[in-house]
Amino acid sequence: MPIYLVFFIAFIISFATVPLLISLSNNSGAIAIPGKRHVHSHPTPKLGGIAIALGVLIITPSLLHFVSPSLLHSNRVIESYFLSSVLILIVGIIDDIWGATWKIKMVFSGIAISIIIFGGGIYIENLGNLLGFGEIHLGLWGIPFTYFAVFGVVNAVNLIDGLNGLACGISSIAFLSFAVFAAISGNETALYLSLANLGATLGLFKYNYPKAKIFMGDSGSLFLGFSLAILAIILTQGETATINPMVPVAILGIPIFDTLRVLSIRILNKKNPFAPDKAHLHHLMVRSGLPPGRVVKIIWMLSALMSMIAFVLYNNDAWVMLLIFCIVVAAIGMFIENLRIIRAKAMRK
Repeated sequence: MPIYLVFFIAFIISFATVPLLISLSNNSGAIAIPGKRHVHSHPTPKLGGIAIALGVLIITPSLLHFVSPSLLHSNRVIESYFLSSVLILIVGIIDDIWGATWKIKMVFSGIAISIIIFGGGIYIENLGNLLGFGEIHLGLWGIPFTYFAVFGVVNAVNLIDGLNGLACGISSIAFLSFAVFAAISGNETALYLSLANLGATLGLFKYNYPKAKIFMGDSGSLFLGFSLAILAIILTQGETATINPMVPVAILGIPIFDTLRVLSIRILNKKNPFAPDKAHLHHLMVRSGLPPGRVVKIIWMLSALMSMIAFVLYNNDAWVMLLIFCIVVAAIGMFIENLRIIRAKAMRK
């Protein structure tokens, strides 16, 4: 199958499914109602993530016939990705329609990650030359670290999904970047799966931005977060992997940084780290007076900047990328602090 067909088939499936999902959302009660934590002004269907998942999952089994089995035992990887993604989609749908606690989400996510680790045979074992003293190999400690890392990325994408098109855009930039790095390294598995996810995500985009006819919901944000996390592992781990493990961290730097910042604030304030609030980057930017549409575009540009940094530095050691990443994150932190000050002054007036 030509590479471009993977993208277009996933796009068409996703795009064509959305109108049906709008009707399904209305009939099932999967509607996002405006409230304190929401910026939208009218009830909106929220099962759009199913369109993304279908675009990826329908085409994924056919990839078994086109991807070379010599790369990362790709048949096992693709099969494991398919099964684990179905589980993530199921818990997302449950949450969108009936609601699911963070504990239920963690159980489903844990089972899905286990399928990838023990079924696909991949996990984060090599962190690269992260500290400048040689490559860091985790050995079996890489298994619990993989659970932690995947949980983190899934949560990061889930939490960044707060404005029309925001998570769709960030994820699309990441999938495109992953696809390019996969092509550079000759990793067919990561390339095909990245393009399938990119096509499916863009298939929802027209309905999700600038005015959302449907939200992706947790069925979408959990699915995208899980796919991004697993693709990052496929891209950087294994005997044939040549991509610096810091590359996906840089590409996903904005949602990762935002999540770590918010969780740290909650813990320092002795609050439940999983309790929802309006302390995320996009919330602060909107409250500072920026229009939501402009906020989305700014965060897209920041995500694109992080991807460009990854492309410029990917041939360097991991510690170099880590250093630059910390500098950029510090600059973004100063930007956020300025937003807080602006907001405080506006409230005093």
